[in-house]
Amino acid sequence: MKTQNYPVQKRTRIPFLMLLLFVFAQTVSFAQTAPTVYALVTFQKIEAGNGAEFEKIMKDNWKPLHQLRKQNGKITSWTLYRVLMTGASNEYNYVTVMYCDSFAKTEPNDNYLELMKAANPQGDAAAIMAKTQNLRSIQRQALYSRIDFTTAKAGAPATKYVNIGFMKSKAGQDANYVKMEKETFKKLHQSMVDDGKLNGWGFWRLEMPSGTSNDHDYVTSNVYSAYEQMGTVDYEGVFKKTFPGKDIQPVIDETLKTRDIVKGDLWEFVMTLN
Repeated sequence: MKTQNYPVQKRTRIPFLMLLLFVFAQTVSFAQTAPTVYALVTFQKIEAGNGAEFEKIMKDNWKPLHQLRKQNGKITSWTLYRVLMTGASNEYNYVTVMYCDSFAKTEPNDNYLELMKAANPQGDAAAIMAKTQNLRSIQRQALYSRIDFTTAKAGAPATKYVNIGFMKSKAGQDANYVKMEKETFKKLHQSMVDDGKLNGWGFWRLEMPSGTSNDHDYVTSNVYSAYEQMGTVDYEGVFKKTFPGKDIQPVIDETLKTRDIVKGDLWEFVMTLN
């Protein structure tokens, strides 16, 4: 689903606020009364053979920087994901998601060089940032706002995988699609969460970049604690349990009428803040 506005990034020709995603799909749980969550997502490409080194610099240097930003109240969390099942032709293979509790806090006005110095007092901040630039290429960014989500089950295992769905509402069907997600699919996924078959579900709206040229305008995120959970979902069975006496086919037909699934990603959790 959340991204980043690092001054050392190799920029492409896009607006600075350009997810899944949050992510749209974060590992931090929020109460139902929580304010709107914004997820600023950075899609990154790391060349073959550099993954371990990139993850190390994220852990040793950038995670402490974002931990400091959290302490300063600028962000609520930051998470790094590894995108699975990618190859040389894929646009991105890592994603970072930065979570904020207001739109204003997504403004890219941090002095990252000074933050890097403060978070890594024994290191060479400029060298760390230059090395980061050499290891990764920022492909694009996207800003999402969370529309709805499920309530986490107490004692659920830690999140390990997030299945991201990039959705495009059909012409004239935007309101109907949002209603379907909020009134039907949220309940289905909440049933799965309650049964321990899913860690969580989120529904997110793309805020930036805006315009009709986007290939998607919404993102859904299914969060799992184990890989095998993704291959054993009996949606028809879950539907019958959640909506006893109702037929699933009209729901399928209505869903197909309101939106298209543009593509799906599988993200593997790497690290987050304390």
